[in-house]
Amino acid sequence: KIKDHVIEDIRFDGVACTIATASTSIMSELLKGKTIDEANKIIENYHAMIDGKEYDEDLLEEAVCMHTVGKQANRIKCATIGWKAIEEMIKESE
Repeated sequence: KIKDHVIEDIRFDGVACTIATASTSIMSELLKGKTIDEANKIIENYHAMIDGKEYDEDLLEEAVCMHTVGKQANRIKCATIGWKAIEEMIKESE
């Protein structure tokens, strides 16, 4: 739920692997209450971390637990599927 450029609530329902579920759960808690600009910055840093690029560890808080996923190419999609979904939802809300 996005209102006045603030993510008021995030929920997801589905069955997925542990990495996808954990990553999306962490993302949901991290982005809740953030402005769209703050959320986009966090999402950008998350993708940078997964891609092995420079990122702000403090900004990602608990999501840094996924920092080694990028070393396992077959798990990158798992760790980013929820993040890509919220990106699309943010774009649709604008």
